[in-house]
Amino acid sequence: MSVDNPQNNDLILSQWCSRAQDFCGVLAFIISVIQSLTLFMSAKIFIVLTGFILVVEYGCSYFKCSFFNKGHRLREIGLIDNSFNEKRIPNYDGNQYYNNSTISKEEIKLLANMHENALFTFRIAEKMSIPYYVIFVVSFCFFIVMIFMRGMDDYSSLLLSFIVSSSFFDRVIKLNSLKASSEDVYEKANEICSSYEKTPTKTNLIVPKILELLLLYENAVFESKIILCERIFKKLNPSLSREWQSIRDAYLIYKAKE
Repeated sequence: MSVDNPQNNDLILSQWCSRAQDFCGVLAFIISVIQSLTLFMSAKIFIVLTGFILVVEYGCSYFKCSFFNKGHRLREIGLIDNSFNEKRIPNYDGNQYYNNSTISKEEIKLLANMHENALFTFRIAEKMSIPYYVIFVVSFCFFIVMIFMRGMDDYSSLLLSFIVSSSFFDRVIKLNSLKASSEDVYEKANEICSSYEKTPTKTNLIVPKILELLLLYENAVFESKIILCERIFKKLNPSLSREWQSIRDAYLIYKAKE
């Protein structure tokens, strides 16, 4: 796979908004911790400051979703165009993104593209989730320690609300959901390929199953609005590309001519 694709600009902007949203959540959390321990500012200033951070965070969330939706739509068009040999996006070669140009049957090429997407997504999401899990556990443990040391007060209650409702921690849940959903799509694609190994049939008879996978994967990506980390993608891309090529070459369905 290649990062050079038509949706890249919109997704980069969405990712920057997502990072700004995370920064706001972490900043509000840190301010709440310091205020709870030291009471270094008045309650009025604290409320105004955290309220302003919350407004900025919601603004970042809005633009993150807006840019993501545009990029996601372009990615869907690129997927369908590459699978069915269309060209609705000028000057873009989808074969740079997908590694399935040797497959001639259009519906099987769509299956291969989904199969490849799911493999990359759940492996990268798995790596991305680790630091989020660590920060979530450390923050929650810190909150528990504060409760035992100081008891529950207004600032502790606000700190808990940041832990529970912050977009940063919400991303932990969404990352886990995206990983689970994309891994499920990957396993279902393996099942389709394995069934064909046992009972070869006309490929057009499995189109409903392929479309079901398409809906499952696209819904999972759209609902999570998670953008895969480019750094992790570049690190894993060579090994995942080799793994995908070995998977593709191992299944008869990807060699079917009719």
